[in-house]
Amino acid sequence: MAMKERAAPAISGDYQYRAGTAGLAPQRFWHYTKRLAIDRYLPAAAGDMIVDAGCGSGVISDHLGQSGARVLGIDPHPAAIAFATSRFARDNVHFANTTVEHVACDTPVDKIYSLEVLEHLSSEEGSVMLRHFHRLLRPGGSVFLTTPNARSVWPLIEWAADRSGLVAPMGGAQHVEMYHQRKLRALVEHHDFQVRGIHSMCLLSPWIAAVSWRAARWTFDREVTLPPGWGPVLIAVFCRR
Repeated sequence: MAMKERAAPAISGDYQYRAGTAGLAPQRFWHYTKRLAIDRYLPAAAGDMIVDAGCGSGVISDHLGQSGARVLGIDPHPAAIAFATSRFARDNVHFANTTVEHVACDTPVDKIYSLEVLEHLSSEEGSVMLRHFHRLLRPGGSVFLTTPNARSVWPLIEWAADRSGLVAPMGGAQHVEMYHQRKLRALVEHHDFQVRGIHSMCLLSPWIAAVSWRAARWTFDREVTLPPGWGPVLIAVFCRR
């Protein structure tokens, strides 16, 4: 089964960049936690060949590229790729308006990052994506993936965000398949990956950022050590067998 072509989402191409730089403090810290989690659980390294699948406006691709890794950011949203290319493209960071099933790399990929993409795909499309991750990765290559945690306070956060009018609608619009820890682990293992760890984040730290960024940073370091069912965003790190 091929991944379906969908209309471009009703968000601007620079959405992730603006949310992380000009939003309210909780929103900015929410986006900042993605970089913190990457650096904690699967940091990029010089010489890595990396695919950022669902790169959006290119913020994470830029962060990964700062290590000296070679990064290809891909996304089906043309406006996002246009913004990412104009803002972040350089010798070791490139962008393409495509999906993972159409990617062919000259060398096997060392690491794939896919942040809050899985929930936008049907279960069948999510399986297609993981099969192509497996195809692209070298043996032992790793994936860093995040997705909302259905068995946490996430449904309440999504409900409130959808009614605030401050973000594009998520529930029933952008988000079509939700996951919890056991469901995510089963999906990953079904596609012949070995799970290295499942964690969670964003339980309290984004909200504390409204008062103190430093206190939010301290809180992040502690909440990611809690059982993964607690936080509203799941972090999964797994590798190709």
